[in-house]
Amino acid sequence: MTASGQTGVTLGLERIVWFLAHVLPSDPRDKLRVVHVAGTNGKGSVCALVSEALTAAGYNVGTFNSPHFLEPYDAVRIQNTAIPATEYTHLQSWIRTLDSTQTDKLSIFEQTTVLALWWFAQSDVDVAVVEVGMGGLRDATNVFSSVRNGIGSLVQCICPVDEDHLGMIGNNIEEIALEKSGIMRPGSWIVVANQERSEAFHKIRQEAHRTSPGRIINVRRQPTTDIHVPNFVIDSSDVPGHVRASSELPSWATFKGTGKRCLRVKYPPSPETYLKSTKPKEPQSKQPTKSKTEVDLPLELPGYYQAGNASVAFYALDVLRTHYGFTRLTDSAIQVGFQNVRWPGRLSWLNIAHRALIPGASDARSESPNDTVSERLYEWVLADGAHNEPAAVELRKYVDTTLRRISQQRYIRMARSRSSGTVCVRWVVGFTQGKDMRAILARLVQPGDIVWAVPFNQPKEMPWISCERPEQIAQTARAVSGVRVETFDCLKDAVDRLSACSADTYLNVVCGSLYLVANVFREFQIQPFPNK
Repeated sequence: MTASGQTGVTLGLERIVWFLAHVLPSDPRDKLRVVHVAGTNGKGSVCALVSEALTAAGYNVGTFNSPHFLEPYDAVRIQNTAIPATEYTHLQSWIRTLDSTQTDKLSIFEQTTVLALWWFAQSDVDVAVVEVGMGGLRDATNVFSSVRNGIGSLVQCICPVDEDHLGMIGNNIEEIALEKSGIMRPGSWIVVANQERSEAFHKIRQEAHRTSPGRIINVRRQPTTDIHVPNFVIDSSDVPGHVRASSELPSWATFKGTGKRCLRVKYPPSPETYLKSTKPKEPQSKQPTKSKTEVDLPLELPGYYQAGNASVAFYALDVLRTHYGFTRLTDSAIQVGFQNVRWPGRLSWLNIAHRALIPGASDARSESPNDTVSERLYEWVLADGAHNEPAAVELRKYVDTTLRRISQQRYIRMARSRSSGTVCVRWVVGFTQGKDMRAILARLVQPGDIVWAVPFNQPKEMPWISCERPEQIAQTARAVSGVRVETFDCLKDAVDRLSACSADTYLNVVCGSLYLVANVFREFQIQPFPNK
């Protein structure tokens, strides 16, 4: 997105399309089948769900997310394993050498996108799951054609759209929705998430019907139910993948909520019922037989909103198996994938008592917030990358639910004497410059809470990102809420203070920026993805 050597954002496809088609030895797009995901919130979760389900079904899956989490190379993964750092560096140097011969240089993000697509093509992935960087129409990932001979952008997912990056990809919600709809391709399938903003929904629907009529799945119209299934069991006997045991999970991903929450999805008895237009039906490719009319999908990712993301992912996967020959994508394979999925930095519980939570440490897996948070609240930090108002609304919902559970558990265990009163929230916040801090803080902070304002480190290979000064955050927080606010010169100082706390009257929450959450993972020495 950013022109080399510049700190501003430059959107456009001319440079990267030319580079892919004319500078590389071969065009990687000629070998890739793609699931393309755009939207304001939920893109990463949808990519994670789709990728895990395809992996469980035995497919070789490449995933490209934006932004990266800890290191630039962790955004580029196959089978959820990051590209080796040495290979990333080698490919990056090679691409930059090729680019040095061009008059119009690639941006940093364009170079990374080229790297990811080249690595996927050379690794012969069966499918690439690609998250849009910013917007859609002019984003560097929007380089795939309609499907030809089974190659191209097979499915485009439009996650919930809201006002973010105002002035960069649009000046209002309709312009932003139009920009994000730019990834749609004629003849491909389009899955549209439930949209809270009616203006966004109508614009997206209009563009979908204009671009690919008859091949639109509106999740809003599909019968789904978020339920609890006490005796939920997956029959994985015919699935190449398996449900990972706790010992196989990263240490930050041990929390599974209740372990019983499911999304009940009712799918049409035949693929033809997906078609919404009155045009003659085209011949359909072979698809697995569906003897049932519904399937229960485990919701392992915490947060009520994940039911909507799971719906988008399921219908995208159902399109792949129904129309594009991914016949190994059985209901059981999708269930295994959804059971295995973890997504770092989104409602992640981190244990302060295990300051060096390194994957493989048995003590880090021996307990979860579900068991101990009500009794040793001060040991836990909830980390979430909420960086806009809609995400802040969902985070506050989850926090309120957590506080209610804490109160109930303490009451049941007769532990009220251990609490000095109502549990409030200690918000450890940091923001990227340009974010609407006032709107976000207004959604998060309530009377009795505390705000700690901190900076975050400069993200690697993202010179256009700058953190807001803690003093400015503090000023905004005081104006919005009037609660007690403290500032810190660095995140480590705040974490040291948290580690020294032994009172259980506050729930600790780190949020405001995914870059800040990444800093917390670094501070705790947590590796979010396996690497070679």
